[in-house]
Amino acid sequence: MIKRVLLFILIALLALQLGFLTFTPAEAIGLVKVGGYPMMLVTHVLLALCLVKSLRGAVGSAWAEAKTRWMIPLFLVGAAAFLHVHERHEFKIVADELVIGNAAMQMHFSREASLAVRAYDYAGNYTVFNTVVDKRPLAFPFLLATLHDLVGYRVDNVFWLNAAISLGLVTVLWLVGRRLGGTKAGVAAVVLICGVPLIAQNATAAGFELYNLFMLLLTLWLGMRYAERPDTWRLGAFVLAGVVLCQVRYESALFVLPVGATVLWVWWRDRRMDLNPIVLATPLLMLAVPLQNNVFRVYESTWQLGDVQGATSPFGLRYFYDNVGHALRFFFSFNGEQPSSWLLAVLGIMGVGFSVLLVYKDHRKIAETEPARFVAVVFMVGLLLHTALMLCYFWGKWDDPIIRRLSLPAHGLLVVAVLFVWDRLVRHPKAWEGLVVAGGIYIATFTVPASAKHMFTQENFAAATCNWVSDYIKREVPGTALAIDDNAGHVWFLHRKSCINPDRLSVAWEGYATHFERRSFSDYIVVQRIRVDQATDQKYVSGQDDVGEGLELELVAERAFAPFYVIRISRVTGVDREKLRAWAENRAQIRQDALNAGSKTAWVPEPIDPDLLARWFKALP
Repeated sequence: MIKRVLLFILIALLALQLGFLTFTPAEAIGLVKVGGYPMMLVTHVLLALCLVKSLRGAVGSAWAEAKTRWMIPLFLVGAAAFLHVHERHEFKIVADELVIGNAAMQMHFSREASLAVRAYDYAGNYTVFNTVVDKRPLAFPFLLATLHDLVGYRVDNVFWLNAAISLGLVTVLWLVGRRLGGTKAGVAAVVLICGVPLIAQNATAAGFELYNLFMLLLTLWLGMRYAERPDTWRLGAFVLAGVVLCQVRYESALFVLPVGATVLWVWWRDRRMDLNPIVLATPLLMLAVPLQNNVFRVYESTWQLGDVQGATSPFGLRYFYDNVGHALRFFFSFNGEQPSSWLLAVLGIMGVGFSVLLVYKDHRKIAETEPARFVAVVFMVGLLLHTALMLCYFWGKWDDPIIRRLSLPAHGLLVVAVLFVWDRLVRHPKAWEGLVVAGGIYIATFTVPASAKHMFTQENFAAATCNWVSDYIKREVPGTALAIDDNAGHVWFLHRKSCINPDRLSVAWEGYATHFERRSFSDYIVVQRIRVDQATDQKYVSGQDDVGEGLELELVAERAFAPFYVIRISRVTGVDREKLRAWAENRAQIRQDALNAGSKTAWVPEPIDPDLLARWFKALP
């Protein structure tokens, strides 16, 4: 064992050397590009193997139990289905979801952990000419790429994947609840989580947020099983689930702490270490995390600090106070504007407080006689640290339409805290049944109406634009196409179409004109945002999307998503080279003037005058 301990230390030091010191940032990014997919493949294959080995006996007993207690499987399937009833299956967070789909597409077609940023139909094949490595972790794109491998590439595969994950989420949550309080506790946990509209919003989206919460709960459950009866396969499944979890979201790497603490506690309790080959390889399996982090070092703009006024660093205590206020506004919304559950917020916050008291009072008893509850305590500490970190994030306003998803792990904390204390606080034989009834009433009176109104979904105009353009591509662009689109560029890549933005057109206008004249593509499309003159109510193309008079455009479709937010799709019917050249020179000058003035963009959207909205409402017939 001493030799194995020394070997583990050497492997960990090697991983630290390779991850942080050996390679330059550019070299590290290149390694992620070519090695990201094989590393994900090895990790997931090992995890699947350990899961199968560790669950051999449990599967048979679970099947026998399901045949006699068939209501539980039916309940879990119904709960997962409920998450998909009121929400449309579409892109919800376009900055992340489209890029994740692009990364999965590249993994599927080329086995590269990269994004296509320049691609064209060339000689009958869709050929990617330029790629970049993205900052987003690789676990979910790998899972989506694997689904593409199994059923064929389709843009909508991601929605089927998240549907399967939603079933996995309610199942593993029920398993966690059953270990902490019995079968009825598991049912109560599922009812509480289904009362959160944010869960359904992410279950029907194309992002990795639901998978992150699923892997968090799966890792917790596997840790409970390992603590109750340690063996090599249970340890392998637990540790590898933690490795995958750390590579779903950026900040999920924090959960290496509760995983490691749990393993060390079990070894200390049993006076025996189990440094099997899987545990020894764990540091190397996490190499992608520090290597990919170099994307932030090479491209500082990936932090997106410019998106929040006054932000100077990604994390800081100075953001905490303000973010707590936004979090409270998110959790305690009673009018359906926020996709939250005030019932879970009340019970969960109380549960966290009482959990601290119970642990203080009974920590020795829990550690000695209740291993599953002890693991829950360890993970609740990890979740508290994670929540605190997110509240110190410069963009950590949980009531923001784009940022709400960052609260999902905190929802996991609230549910686990309720499971931990409920039957200790409510000394009644029907305590869990009462919680199930309360959760059911809440779903009927608050969750369903809030979800049906879609107030928290429809306000995201960027997502609505991308979904509308995606539907248009599927319906109206069966052949090849070259689009000019600064709003939904990645959508065209996902559909295996070519796309540039107006800035690229201004640089390569001659090439565009040449290929238009040669009819290299079946269709030439332009997508533009339309502004409304606040004095005259006349429509005009936004400066950012204006392509000048050098392109002759034929209106194809136009949609107003709000009184002053309009998107137009046009077809290019002709090109005037002289006018296009003049437009390109003028645009280059505007861009240079903005840079000289210290501005990051030459195009600043006009603020909407609230009086105009009031006038619009008054004019309704």
